[in-house]
Amino acid sequence: MTQPIDFKALASAFPFPYLLLATDLTIIGTNDSYLHATGRSREDIVGRHVFDAFPADPDDPDDSSLHALRASIERAIGSGKPDSMALLRYSIPRTTPQGTVFDERYWSIVHTPVLDERGEVSFLLQNPIDVTDLYTLKKALRAVEVERDFRFRTEGSVFNRSQSLEETNRMLDAERIQLRRLFDQAPGFMAVVRGTQHVVEFANEAFYRLVGHRALIGKPVREALLEINSQGYFKLLDQVWASGEAFVGREMKGLVQREPAGPMIEVYIDLLFQPFIEPDGSVSGIFIQGQDITEQKHAKDELCISNERWKLAIEGTGDGVWDWDMRTNEVVYSGRWKEMLGFAEHEIGNSLEEWKKRIHPDDLPDAMAALQACVEGTAPSFVSEHRLQCKDCSWKWVLARAIVVGRDAGTPLRMTGTMTDISAKKESDELIWRHANFDILTGLPNRRLFRDRLDQQVKKSNRTGLPVGLLFIDLDRFKEANDLLGHDVGDILLRLAALRVSACVRKSDTVARLGGDEFTVILTELHNVASVEQVAQKILATLAEPYRLGNEVVYLSGSIGITLYPADAASAEELIRNADQAMYVAKNAGRNQFSYFTRSMQEKAHQRLRLSGDLRNALRAGELEVYYQPVVDLSTGQIAKAEALLRWHHPRLGLVEPAQFIRLAEESGLIHEIGDWVFKQAASCSQRWSARAGKPLQIGVNKSPVQFLSQSEGVDWSRHLENMGLSGGSIAVEITEGMLLNASAGVSEKLLQYRDAGIQVAIDDFGTGYSSMAYLKKFDIDYLKIDQSFVRDMAFDPSDRTIAESIIVMAHKLGLEVIAEGIETDEQKEMLIAAGCDFGQGFLFSEAVPSEAFEQMLTEDTLAAGARRRLSDSPAALSG
Repeated sequence: MTQPIDFKALASAFPFPYLLLATDLTIIGTNDSYLHATGRSREDIVGRHVFDAFPADPDDPDDSSLHALRASIERAIGSGKPDSMALLRYSIPRTTPQGTVFDERYWSIVHTPVLDERGEVSFLLQNPIDVTDLYTLKKALRAVEVERDFRFRTEGSVFNRSQSLEETNRMLDAERIQLRRLFDQAPGFMAVVRGTQHVVEFANEAFYRLVGHRALIGKPVREALLEINSQGYFKLLDQVWASGEAFVGREMKGLVQREPAGPMIEVYIDLLFQPFIEPDGSVSGIFIQGQDITEQKHAKDELCISNERWKLAIEGTGDGVWDWDMRTNEVVYSGRWKEMLGFAEHEIGNSLEEWKKRIHPDDLPDAMAALQACVEGTAPSFVSEHRLQCKDCSWKWVLARAIVVGRDAGTPLRMTGTMTDISAKKESDELIWRHANFDILTGLPNRRLFRDRLDQQVKKSNRTGLPVGLLFIDLDRFKEANDLLGHDVGDILLRLAALRVSACVRKSDTVARLGGDEFTVILTELHNVASVEQVAQKILATLAEPYRLGNEVVYLSGSIGITLYPADAASAEELIRNADQAMYVAKNAGRNQFSYFTRSMQEKAHQRLRLSGDLRNALRAGELEVYYQPVVDLSTGQIAKAEALLRWHHPRLGLVEPAQFIRLAEESGLIHEIGDWVFKQAASCSQRWSARAGKPLQIGVNKSPVQFLSQSEGVDWSRHLENMGLSGGSIAVEITEGMLLNASAGVSEKLLQYRDAGIQVAIDDFGTGYSSMAYLKKFDIDYLKIDQSFVRDMAFDPSDRTIAESIIVMAHKLGLEVIAEGIETDEQKEMLIAAGCDFGQGFLFSEAVPSEAFEQMLTEDTLAAGARRRLSDSPAALSG
């Protein structure tokens, strides 16, 4: 696994100044040597255009240097080859307390393009060398010579001339010593050669360490370095001399003899041959610079060899290998790693996301937690079993293991790991587990798994406080059918019975086969205990349907015992015994029925059954009646609307509230017939009362979710209103919040029909359900009804008052009107008026009353309103 060369890291570590330029001349990186040479910070220049970061001196009328620098860059980008400039005067801005000043600087610059795999320029390396000191020295020498000649000619004084030369020589010696010290202390090797024979003019200490301390100065390199004659370096010097173009080489191999008659030593160097270009375009010499990277190369080679050995050893076991560089977030995946998932080498990238996005959603949290623990050092290694998605979209179980192999001051740098295919092991484990926990015949959990799940649900009930229901089912007359038709048919009957029972419960519940014809059902997290009875009735009904087996038709039934935790038992074991006893009670009572373990619940069940039976005759017997409760306009105190509320005059129980029988109506399906009847009664009253009042009187009618979700045809409310000559605004449909949150396509369609017909929609008991505020605008809701629980306590509970006020503000901003339910005191009314509530409803105004009483109330309210208007219009009122 070879890592790609990181050019930015190479430039950063190199001892000579480097600047990385994008092709649009944006600075994308630099190294510390460059920042030191220019006196700038990385944050100040990276990300800026190079000529914005380093502008030309605005007070310098000569802009030829700027044009020459730009031209060199463009040549390098256009040709894809290095371009060099021997001497360039380009001032560098420096910030001082007095403002920005430009220091005159002289540079030797090489622009080296870096190409991508398509041969196009990816970015540019600018390698500047500050030659200001050299230029100043040379300039000073020329100035001294001129001054010396001038003094000699004009003064003719031998003493003055000697004194001037002595002063100049001292200055030049100091400059040479300082410059020599700088070059000698540089960590990279440097040398200057002149002429076609490349005579060595200068070499620093690092150069001598590379080739050995020998006589170099004044000698051609071919003569001074005989051992490298055949290694191609002299040809490169000739090439640079002839072409005037710089040469850049990386990891170049060489053999040097550091001691006479000593051994040849192998070295590796990063190298730059940079020509000195004279004003006439000729090459006068070559500047050699570079870095001895022998130790780094050997270390890198050893690491590659070690990695290859390790890779061969690991992949010999069939495992995949991966290596994560946390600094770049790049991951190298081995060919075997990709092959295990069915991918070719080029089909998976080198990011961590390539692995994460293939982890099964159920396994992802645990895998990421284990990885994070290893990265943070709280776990010694990363170990995770998870599923990965293959190329064909199948899932494969793998075991991933890894360790952090590099840290810097505690910060992890690299992680290396393996991946093992454990699919076969998982399949074997799964098969063993299924045989131990599931019934082979029906595929249901067996007695062992049933008991384990019941224990877990009992513990969960202790935490959540929600009851657990246990149903014990025994098939009636199964033994007769099994003996008569044979065990093969008996097995088929058991499988069919298992499917029927499973279809009657939720996915979160458990249906198990204990053995023979005995089944159990664990009903979990019961928010409504009455739903247990509903499940039992469904199971009895589906078990009693005929079993058609070829030419045979078999009839079975079931006896069910019901018990609840913690009401009936203190442990799972006791719960099982109670359910078994209750089942035998049902069987002894005549079969095809259920029995509760406790007498009190049994009695309540019988009461519900009797009440459900009585409800079937209530409508035809004239026992149902619609009451009406006024909805008052809080700004005027006048009745503005009404809500229709159903009451049941039971011949034995007296007046029955809706909370006692509406659920029974929903479970039995009677809600459709009853709901349509209530709507027709409300429509008739709205028609009569609107005509009497001389203005429309809207009546709100509650519509059950069961009515919305039903596929059966009932009364078309909008068409019925049209046939009566009433507008859609005569009726407002009141629904619950949950209806919007779980709105199906059918519900949405009906709400749209109401909107088109002008029928308004109100959300009843707002704030107590799912808080589905995001759906208010989506479904064109007209009213929000604040639940009475908030209104009741708002006078002394700041939280409830804040909730009520917030609902009002939110509704008004959405263009909705608000009705407050359950107003019982003047204080509550005044608070709601102050909060801007539109309408109120509650015992303060009136309880729900029969239609005749409401009509009388409406008449009195109309008369009172007229009297108030006449009083306000009277001359006395006007003059007052």
